[in-house]
Amino acid sequence: MKKLFLITVAIISFLTSCDSTIGKYKKEALPDDFTYKVIEDNSDEALEKNQLTIEINKKITIEQIASLADKLFSSKPKQRRFYIFYLLPGMKSGSGAWAISHFDPDLDIQIIGSSVLEDQNANKISDAVIDEEIIGKWREEQYTSSNYIIYKNNNKIFIKTIFKSGGTSDEELKEQKVKKGIRYDYKASGYNGEYFILNAAGELEFYNSENKNFTTATKNK
Repeated sequence: MKKLFLITVAIISFLTSCDSTIGKYKKEALPDDFTYKVIEDNSDEALEKNQLTIEINKKITIEQIASLADKLFSSKPKQRRFYIFYLLPGMKSGSGAWAISHFDPDLDIQIIGSSVLEDQNANKISDAVIDEEIIGKWREEQYTSSNYIIYKNNNKIFIKTIFKSGGTSDEELKEQKVKKGIRYDYKASGYNGEYFILNAAGELEFYNSENKNFTTATKNK
């Protein structure tokens, strides 16, 4: 009887351990305040694939993505491949994702943007390195996953970019008033004609050489 009990405990322990992993990833419980919604379903049975684009309300860890991916995988009829694209609030579908997870057939997860820890480090740098007159601070997720600060120093205007790696870049700007607000161009050449507009809402709009607003950074506290 004792031997049977030990075998039963071992089996339960093994099953519990299996439930806590998926492929090479450990699974972690999602935060209590976490929510998501499916905004696109491009699954195609003829191509033997499921493909979802979902919007999540906040950044989560790779282990939490594994838990969510497992849940979504179980929500649809099984196909040979399953692709999931994760967007943050305000991100546009089709213009890059914060993270992706693919079952092809094994699970693979990549965080394309920045992690929670990288954001915390970038914010610390934002708070620590600027003593000059601050015009504004912003955060851009869709394309660069970076913090931006426009500031004045010795009657000159600069933009500091704080990358997710923790590296920084400072470039001088020139400004002019335009209908939408204040336009900032790089003083030096070599930026492919890109420029910024600080709009009336306090957001920092990014424009390319064709005058197309390709992304907008939100105000950062």
